Amino acid sequence: MGLFKPIYRQVRQSDMRIVAHKSAGLAAQNFMISMAAINYDTCPMEGSDTILIKKILDLPIGAEINMVIGCGVRDEKGIYAPQFRIPFEEVYFEI
Repeated sequence: MGLFKPIYRQVRQSDMRIVAHKSAGLAAQNFMISMAAINYDTCPMEGSDTILIKKILDLPIGAEINMVIGCGVRDEKGIYAPQFRIPFEEVYFEI
């Protein structure tokens, strides 16, 4: 069947759940890069109250939230502390 339509090759429910979460993570990465291309900033966040989010979005109790991403236009006055960044040349190497 996989020759004629896309299907999960993993047969266990837990395997399909992992594949779905990884695919959603890759889609989120693409979304954040696309937002940056049109001059919006994004921030993926951990530790969210998924029960409350599901209630607000009227999602079923069995739904799983992969990631919460804040999006918006940067406010130059929004930085509250000095930022420290490692120089690009120290973390990126051409092979």
